[in-house]
Amino acid sequence: MFRTSFAIVLASLAGSAMAQEGNATMGQHIAEEYCASCHMVDPGGPFKQEPPSFAAIAVYRSAEQIRQRIVTPIHTTMPRYAEYMIGGNIDDMVAYIASLEE
Repeated sequence: MFRTSFAIVLASLAGSAMAQEGNATMGQHIAEEYCASCHMVDPGGPFKQEPPSFAAIAVYRSAEQIRQRIVTPIHTTMPRYAEYMIGGNIDDMVAYIASLEE
């Protein structure tokens, strides 16, 4: 019984780690389509604050903080994309934004 429970826990942890890897290329496509009207989403974009460029977000926020801001935006004007993103799209967005850190 213990071995079975332990195996289930390990499998779920492995699944969580894999889900958080994301595809940065897909995240870039999503960002260009849904985020570029407000944020500067290009690699090497200038830092700005209102709203912050993705390059600035990458430098000042951890991957978990980025995920939290997508899932639960702190600004009332930011759309709640997390409510209708499918599959690993949030993981993809986090992977793309985090990839911009230089």
